Amino acid sequence: MIRFYRTPWIIKAFYPTLTYRIPSDNKIYLTFDDGPDPLVTRWVLDELEKYGAKATFFCLGKNIEKYPELATEIVSKEHRICNHTYSHPKGWKIHDEDYISDIVRCDNVIQKIGERNNLFRPPYGRVKKSQIKKLNQYRLIIWSHLSWDFDPKLKVNRSIKKLKKAQPGSILVFHDSLRAFSNLKIILPEILNYFRTKGIQFDTIK
Repeated sequence: MIRFYRTPWIIKAFYPTLTYRIPSDNKIYLTFDDGPDPLVTRWVLDELEKYGAKATFFCLGKNIEKYPELATEIVSKEHRICNHTYSHPKGWKIHDEDYISDIVRCDNVIQKIGERNNLFRPPYGRVKKSQIKKLNQYRLIIWSHLSWDFDPKLKVNRSIKKLKKAQPGSILVFHDSLRAFSNLKIILPEILNYFRTKGIQFDTIK
């Protein structure tokens, strides 16, 4: 299987209105998908705190409902919670109306913990053009660099090497899920330490 650690240019060309990076002189944007999870997310929060790093968590509504206190903790530590759908559907396999409904359901859950923003990341980084048109009130955030931490066959050192090539403005994606945890425990501290030594800041996506 071919792993693209960076978003291919052809994808950017085909979907030019999506956000793949954010112009910055000295910031990199860490993002975490699929949480919150009691074990993994709390570990991530501890690691981020060690480095004074802030991050954006693209959460599933169903997981926020399961662990509302954890979601509130994420916000209390000055990170950001954003929409990753309620149930992680494959948007290219369902009707647009059902997809939008799942996103709105997640929004409603997020608002219950006192958060409100228009940032959305489609599961798998895939979304149909017809869905993009109907999501014009959202800012769709993809990424510049994918860690592949969820892949049990991942060569972790290769992932670290690719992620270290990120530049200011890059958006890195990890997963605060049990499936990714064994790889994440190795990759995340390496990346946090590497860029901190270079004077790079880690901020939330605004």
